[in-house]
Amino acid sequence: MPDNEQSKAISIRVKHAHRSRYKNQRRHDLRIGHQPSYVDGDRVDLNRVVVDLPLPAQITQRAKELRKRTNPNRAMRADAAIATIGIITFGHAAQPIFEALTHEQQDAAYLEVAERIAEEYDTTLRGLVVHADETAPHAHVVWDCRDHNGVPMSHVMKGSRLQDIAADVIAKHAPDIVRGIRKSARIARGDNPSQIYNRSVQQLHQDLPLEVAAKEYELESLNDRVDEMQARVSKLEAKEVLNEKEAKRLTTYRNRLAARVKEYNEAKAALEAKEYKARQQDAALRIKERVLDIAEDQLDGREDNQDRRDGELQLREEEVTRRETILDKITDDISKMISDIADRLGVGKSLRAIRDRLKSARNELGDDGPSFE
Repeated sequence: MPDNEQSKAISIRVKHAHRSRYKNQRRHDLRIGHQPSYVDGDRVDLNRVVVDLPLPAQITQRAKELRKRTNPNRAMRADAAIATIGIITFGHAAQPIFEALTHEQQDAAYLEVAERIAEEYDTTLRGLVVHADETAPHAHVVWDCRDHNGVPMSHVMKGSRLQDIAADVIAKHAPDIVRGIRKSARIARGDNPSQIYNRSVQQLHQDLPLEVAAKEYELESLNDRVDEMQARVSKLEAKEVLNEKEAKRLTTYRNRLAARVKEYNEAKAALEAKEYKARQQDAALRIKERVLDIAEDQLDGREDNQDRRDGELQLREEEVTRRETILDKITDDISKMISDIADRLGVGKSLRAIRDRLKSARNELGDDGPSFE
């Protein structure tokens, strides 16, 4: 897309998130904890939760249930996807068109896009949050990471079909918003790859050497052109006497040679700058990757500890419940025995009246009072 072209397109991007990524994304979506500087704290109240986001434990359990439908032989990996998350955004020229809608109309549009995608891929919409406290309006979406038969969304939810669905739905809500230009068309018209692709760290590692190689090929081509023109100049300079036509040609060739040498030197400087930038960027990317790996390992470790504590707490709660059940039974048996003895002594009616009064008093005091059952 040319730099001066403003897009009226709707766009949707998805990722398949493991527990740590989902947990962090949920905190961002719900504005829990520290937020990036681009979030306008004075506008947070404009955000809307259209569909409640499930807790990490809930979406993890759901992912496990769906996975069981494939009859797996192994336990689910710790870094396996537990949710498919997406973001619905708009091109620069489409943003004012969408913002002209009421909040209710915007939410309806977001919701229909998310539900249509869920229907298309046989999965379930689990969460939808609208953000209006950043520069551009957008919505974050959560779906189950598998379809109803247990097939991972990472196997099926990809390609340009998502953009087709989003454009088809938004046309009913804001007809001036359109589908983005397909990548194949943008490549064909010569758009810069950096404008077409949202490159990942891995892609950058793959692309940087290719970009440097392209510059090296360009430099070799310019060097050949310099050599070719230098040969022409040298051939004429080797003559002892030049006629008028040859003298003019030599002047022309020398000017061309100077221009080509200048172009070569500029290309060489650009290559050196590209190589330096590539080395810097590669080093920075490796550092970022390492920091992210360490952070995710730490988060996974904390979550494993939390899961272990949750399991221990559940066992304790089950033990407390078991003991309470036994105690309730013993209490009921003793109460029955006392009632039988009181009936035989002829004071059963009085005893039950006292017990009822004590129960009434306990109810007035609340559930913290002693049990007289």
